[in-house]
Amino acid sequence: MDDYQQLYHAAVKHTELGPEGVYRYYSTQRPVDIGTYPKPPDNQPLSIVNYNDDRRRRVADGRLMAWGELTYAKPLTEKQMEDYELKPAPGNPDRVRPSITARLKDETRGQEPPKEPGQKRNHKNHEER
Repeated sequence: MDDYQQLYHAAVKHTELGPEGVYRYYSTQRPVDIGTYPKPPDNQPLSIVNYNDDRRRRVADGRLMAWGELTYAKPLTEKQMEDYELKPAPGNPDRVRPSITARLKDETRGQEPPKEPGQKRNHKNHEER
């Protein structure tokens, strides 16, 4: 980012972040340039980064290939992401999923505890039929 600012004499615009934090979106189809990203009046990009490579780079723990990224204070709409072919980062505040351990605990709540090996079954096996 500092290289970009120095090379293009770009000023850093500091804005107050939304209540959830920063939302990152990856440009997977082309480098970020004029007309390739949404600029809603109430949600201007906080930062725009084109990767220095002449090709896409692996991002999001290797799940996506992207030319660059943008950050916003508020989440983009599904339509904005679709119109500009942007992919949200998996760690965005609106996309964070609970850990697998937490999800498994939630799924097992309210279920019957497993039967002890010595307990009688409620159904007959193939030999008892």
